[in-house]
Amino acid sequence: MQMTMKSLLCMAFLLFSSLLLRNTIVVNAGSVVKMVVVDLHGHGDFTSIQKAIDSIPDGNKDWTKIYIKAGVYSEKVNLTKNKGRLVFEGDGPSYTKIQWGDHCSLSKVSQTSDTATFTSAATDVVFKRITFMNTYNDIANPRIAVAMLVSGDKTSFYDCSFVGIQDTLCDLQGRHYFKNCQIVGAVDFIFGFGQSIYERCQIVTSRGLLVPGWVTAHGRYEPLQPTGFVFKNCSLTGFSKVYLGRAWGRYSRVVFYNTFMADIVLPKGWDSWHTPDHGINTNYGEAGCTGPGADTRARVPWEKKLNPKYIQQITSITFIDSEGWLINQGR
Repeated sequence: MQMTMKSLLCMAFLLFSSLLLRNTIVVNAGSVVKMVVVDLHGHGDFTSIQKAIDSIPDGNKDWTKIYIKAGVYSEKVNLTKNKGRLVFEGDGPSYTKIQWGDHCSLSKVSQTSDTATFTSAATDVVFKRITFMNTYNDIANPRIAVAMLVSGDKTSFYDCSFVGIQDTLCDLQGRHYFKNCQIVGAVDFIFGFGQSIYERCQIVTSRGLLVPGWVTAHGRYEPLQPTGFVFKNCSLTGFSKVYLGRAWGRYSRVVFYNTFMADIVLPKGWDSWHTPDHGINTNYGEAGCTGPGADTRARVPWEKKLNPKYIQQITSITFIDSEGWLINQGR
């Protein structure tokens, strides 16, 4: 049957309307609607990261990107909890660096949080392609010297580096996701009470530590707390000998899954530290790990034997994200 010109025009209009409607309605929940540029040389909106943050209104509801151009930013940065929905993006961890050198010393009493180069307390924050560094570097005399302190919920890190010696990354509290990141340190250099997955991350111990250190110090004081550190498809290499973790609370939970471990890992694996039950109630385990440091024959007797169901549960992204917050974050 031959179609009239009117019919053809009607079909074309309906097709165009359908495409227009589809493109209008389907909007990414994490779409960035504004960008602020930070450049040390004045070719942006600000020369300081802190000033860029201060320009964001309290109670911000629209995803905003703070693009940090290549450079070494020597400043102490504080993102307060009333400024969420932000994406911090650099030009790569080798090019965009944020550094400061505060540390706890015998002559100066200060809290751990006071030493952080970057403090992030806001909810719904994304960090991409940035190095965070604490420049205190006397490894013969380790001091609390935090590079990043993150306490905000729903925070993710992609292709970032964290560099320090002691307490490099304070994963203090909240649900966090780290992917393709590098964490460098020697003593408790991933610590806190967080509920986090570290996926495809490089964990590197610093050179020159005089006594063995610890990769993790996870705090957990109740058996039903959902918190814990999970390392999935990572690598643990470096120069100084370390324990995989020491218990900061009797129910401390850390799992290494499908992770390569160099010979820097001490055969015992774990340290019960000051727990009154000598580690019995900790939740430490390994599954599918490889490399000379992954030999578990001499591990502490209280390391948990992980069954397949538990491994599947704790290594799934639902361990930190059962509602889909990761896919709805700004890009």
